[in-house]
Amino acid sequence: MKKLLAVLLLLSCASSAGAAEFNAETREFASRNNAFRLKVGYSGTNGGGRAKLELRDSEGKRLSVFEAGSAPFSVTVSDNGERLFLFCGSWGQTVQLSSLNVYKGSGAFLASHRLNMLGAAGEAFSGNGSVYALGADHGSSWTILVLNTESGKTRWSRKFRERLVGLKLSGSGERLLAVFTPAEGRHRAAIFDKSGKEIWTRAVNTKNDLSPAVFSQDGNKFELWEKGAVYREEDENWHATLLKKHFYRFTPKGVRETGVKELNEEFK
Repeated sequence: MKKLLAVLLLLSCASSAGAAEFNAETREFASRNNAFRLKVGYSGTNGGGRAKLELRDSEGKRLSVFEAGSAPFSVTVSDNGERLFLFCGSWGQTVQLSSLNVYKGSGAFLASHRLNMLGAAGEAFSGNGSVYALGADHGSSWTILVLNTESGKTRWSRKFRERLVGLKLSGSGERLLAVFTPAEGRHRAAIFDKSGKEIWTRAVNTKNDLSPAVFSQDGNKFELWEKGAVYREEDENWHATLLKKHFYRFTPKGVRETGVKELNEEFK
């Protein structure tokens, strides 16, 4: 009996120690459509140690639990819950992200990519979920990294000196629309094909914020939106407002602007 009690005590202590191993910090992340939630427990702080990840669906059903060798500062969860993109590095007073590690939702490791970035200048998934794109902000330069979500491997990558402010993938993922801001009041929109070749570009001069907003499934139609802060006297506050939409379409003779719509709509 004494031996049995001793064994049970040891098992209890081991279980408690294991449970406490990832209690240094806890963070939670969700997919963009809120269909999946990811809880991350950390064994250390500021990027040190390992991490334990627990993925659940919107009803709280646990789908997977696994450990990652590098602790993530943040995690992007795909809308179908099948891919997890872990941004790892060190953080404290400043954040320095050194790698992007790609996992299946089940916990299987797929690929790792060196980043050395300060933060993201945009993220996007294709409509069919087959392609993931990241805009990496390095401080004085920016990189667009496009991955195949099935394998986690690179489709193409390009570095820029212009400040990248947003990106959008077409529904099929074959084309990518990006917006750069070389200087205040000046923007440049560009489209890249599936190999990273720039196939179209246009300057858009506006003091408003410009972003890539809509890209059709076939990559032939897209929209650029102008946004800004508008002061409203009724509540004496500034409101984020959608001000203008630019509509474009690919034609046999190139890209043509098919219309501009003036707006004054609040958005969140």
